[in-house]
Amino acid sequence: MQDGQTPFPQTLAAITAAWFSQCVARHHGGAAALTFERGTVIRGTATKVEYHIGWNEAGQAHGLPPSLWLKCGLETQLAEQAEHSAIEACFFRDLAPALSLNVPRPYATALAPDGSSGIVIYEDLNRRPVTFGNQDATVSPERMNAILDMLADLHAAHWRAPTLGQWEWLKPGGIIHANNVADQFLGFWDYAAQRPRFTHIPDALRDRDRIGAAIHALVASDAAQPICVVHGDPHVGNQFYDADGTPGLLDWATVMQGHWAWDVSYAIISSQPVDQRRACQRDQLAHYLKQLEMRGVTPPAFADAWHDYARHAAWMFLFSLCPAELQPEEMCIRNAERAGEAIMELDTVALLLG
Repeated sequence: MQDGQTPFPQTLAAITAAWFSQCVARHHGGAAALTFERGTVIRGTATKVEYHIGWNEAGQAHGLPPSLWLKCGLETQLAEQAEHSAIEACFFRDLAPALSLNVPRPYATALAPDGSSGIVIYEDLNRRPVTFGNQDATVSPERMNAILDMLADLHAAHWRAPTLGQWEWLKPGGIIHANNVADQFLGFWDYAAQRPRFTHIPDALRDRDRIGAAIHALVASDAAQPICVVHGDPHVGNQFYDADGTPGLLDWATVMQGHWAWDVSYAIISSQPVDQRRACQRDQLAHYLKQLEMRGVTPPAFADAWHDYARHAAWMFLFSLCPAELQPEEMCIRNAERAGEAIMELDTVALLLG
């Protein structure tokens, strides 16, 4: 923590009952953990830890739940993800409270003194309960529209507004641009080209230099002319659904100033089988534009929106380059098929490079 008595933890072992209580008490005065037991630990691109807590009288008076999750950049599979965790902590601290959006309720956030890492303590979604998005499942057209409604809520909140630049940490292009994620993934090309997934990549998309140039052109264009706040990574695995079907979004480590079509193209192409996406995408894009209008935004004309939707399919190619540490091959095969078909049909590379 930046201003607490206990230093920001550098390992999971340093997350003690005293540190945890200190964090939560900043917004729930007097709360303290009398019992503190670590549960499930999930290590991946971020580390997520379940804690079971017995609260003192003040904590009980605040209605603090007996289980909470902590998400951090400590002990992750990829060390550079620590910086992503700082972005997510800033999102829950600064942006989330004013958004009309279904996200996990945060109980505390903390940042390393140098801003290099962050921690979020948030609700145990299993207690709502919710259903978590399954990347192997098919998202129905009806659910896809509900996801687009949610993205319209996010995008409309700061659409071309002066408020878009009020947070120093919320940068155009975000960490995707700052850390050159495109080249990180393009660096896996030789590895991916030898994997089964590449059988789904058309010959016309096997020119590494041309694909790289198209992706870089897209990222640079978005960073130069941001329109709104975008999630940056709204795939099915980052979605959850309340009992009534209302969708929500997890994993805000890539939130940024950007272009609305980044999220919309990403969600429509990655979430649906090729045939369903092909049959529904025009109606889905029109639905999204209507939702923007209902939220007080003057949306782009459909032809202009379609052009931007098609251009942003380029980012999907990186799904076919994903290293084994991040996604199993079966998922990469499915993503490569969806990305390859969409990029070819939409003439994405030509739109970006001519």
